[in-house]
Amino acid sequence: MPLPVRFFVLTAVLVVGAAGLTLYWQWPAAIPAAAGQAVTAAPPATPPSPLVPQPTPAVAERAVAQPLLPEMAGTEVDGELQTDSAGNLQLSLGVRDYFDYFLSAADQAGLERAVEALLADAGGRLQEPALGQLIGLLGDYLDYKRASLALLQQPLSAQQQARPQEQMAALQQAFDSLAQLRRTHFSAGAVEALFGAEEAYARYTLDSLALLGRDDLGEQARAAAQQRLREQLPAALRASEERQSQALAQQAQSERLWREGASEEQVREFLALTYDPPTTERLLAEQRDERAWQQRYAAYRDELASLQGDGLSPADRRHEQQRLRQRLFGAADQHRVDTYDAIAAKQQDAARPRP
Repeated sequence: MPLPVRFFVLTAVLVVGAAGLTLYWQWPAAIPAAAGQAVTAAPPATPPSPLVPQPTPAVAERAVAQPLLPEMAGTEVDGELQTDSAGNLQLSLGVRDYFDYFLSAADQAGLERAVEALLADAGGRLQEPALGQLIGLLGDYLDYKRASLALLQQPLSAQQQARPQEQMAALQQAFDSLAQLRRTHFSAGAVEALFGAEEAYARYTLDSLALLGRDDLGEQARAAAQQRLREQLPAALRASEERQSQALAQQAQSERLWREGASEEQVREFLALTYDPPTTERLLAEQRDERAWQQRYAAYRDELASLQGDGLSPADRRHEQQRLRQRLFGAADQHRVDTYDAIAAKQQDAARPRP
């Protein structure tokens, strides 16, 4: 995968979980408690890891009244709220998922209504002290969200976008800044519970990109180093990464077979070595559709390049480009074309000699 593409992928990894930028100025300074209700911090004891099964904690029951907001109609509440034997809230990734489920409705319903729905739902699931602890944590989470959005809005300079080493330095700085911001707003235990898995995978991705940029390693040494990085991941993430790596390797082999002129039956036989018949046919259909799309996009880029030498004005060229896109792609493909065009433009810009 070319570095500009990896840059977009890693950026997505680093910002996963951030709310829409349109909510930036809506973020409240604090969330008030209900009347007569104390707002307390989560218990100071180190919370359990979200990746390790816990010994039969009490799980709050789902509130009966659904949907809480019309915008949530047809959905189920995501995440999980658990308490220990003393009634304290157990911190885990499920709590963050629970927050994000309600906050995801803020784009349509507004942040105030989304928070009200969250508090109403939590009131039907939790009793004190867990309810007060959840409200206190929600206030910290909203403050963190606003601060993280401000951090992630800082643009990269043209130099940082163009040079691979500058890109890596910028990504590492973004990761370090976000990690520090979390530790400013949450305890060490809360950071591990809410963000531990995300940070582990982001760190793994950064290290993997740095490994790809090394030219002092042969293929075997690079593979061994990659495996050592993978072994440092938490067990659940490691298993997921291994499955993903296997799928990517099989996809690369399938693409090689197509490039070398293999028939569809030969590709089917290769896929059947790993997958059951229904999965094999599904993957084959996806690869067939993807090859057709890539061929259309290649034809589009060729025709687009021919427009550059036709003496058209910039306005006429944009008009012809739009006609070309409408002829070759449906409405559902336009966003993907935008993305591919943006990547192609960055690659072309990076390939230009710098003064």
